[in-house]
Amino acid sequence: MTGTEKQTEKHNIYEVIIMSDETVKSEINENAAIQVMPLVDILDSNEGLTLWFEIPGANSGTVTIEVKDDVLSLTANSVLRKGGRPVVFKRGFRLEEGIDPEKITARTADGVLTLNVPKPEQAKVHKIKVS
Repeated sequence: MTGTEKQTEKHNIYEVIIMSDETVKSEINENAAIQVMPLVDILDSNEGLTLWFEIPGANSGTVTIEVKDDVLSLTANSVLRKGGRPVVFKRGFRLEEGIDPEKITARTADGVLTLNVPKPEQAKVHKIKVS
């Protein structure tokens, strides 16, 4: 591999941009919260995906995670302010079909939200023993 080539991995999770009337109004209203897309690292393993979101100033009591129509939506209210306005982190991802939302786990620590999304059985790598 040359220095200009970059190794990439294919993930079965796609980011979606969630725009709502609320987002548009906040860009116009000077007193509304500033919406920020948090940085995220993704690890794809045989068991599932692990996502780490940077959400400084937010905690488990201020984070909302929802799954609807295979779209995972994250909203995290932070104690941080920018220009006197509160900061709200928002991000969304389209999940692979067949993921059970009941099996997704989440925890926060030190401004980082860790999300574990197990893969559906049909997406896992199954090893076959050769005799």
